[in-house]
Amino acid sequence: MPGHDFADAYQVATSISGLDARQAADAIIKHPPSWIKGLMTIRNRVVKLFRLRTVEMGVDDPKSALRMVGGFPIVSQSSQEVILGFDDKHLDFRISIVAAPDRFGGTQVTVATLVKTNNFLGRTYLATILPFHRIIVRHLLERASFERLA
Repeated sequence: MPGHDFADAYQVATSISGLDARQAADAIIKHPPSWIKGLMTIRNRVVKLFRLRTVEMGVDDPKSALRMVGGFPIVSQSSQEVILGFDDKHLDFRISIVAAPDRFGGTQVTVATLVKTNNFLGRTYLATILPFHRIIVRHLLERASFERLA
């Protein structure tokens, strides 16, 4: 994403051989704990006031399973990488989930986030959510149950 204003990445090693990016994305995002769902509910209520897009994180709609992961739209997908995100009037964001074999027979899973702000509202929003973003992404990645996918 050219011109991005924020980027971060977190990585974990799993003992699972042959894990693909979509499996990793599902394990990380589809079943968030209730405290994260609660924060997302608050976020959705606030952003609706500004007519911004909402994300129904953790909502599994079988009809949208090919187009979304845990409420986030799929921008592109391969066996090695799933890119989620969308463009909105305040900011554009992408979440990249990469699954790559490691030298020990397992899989390295990396979650990277890129954000490009489009205006003052986007910069304010980004500054407000960054502390939560860091905690949430780390928590989701650390608690992902990759083993149940094997």
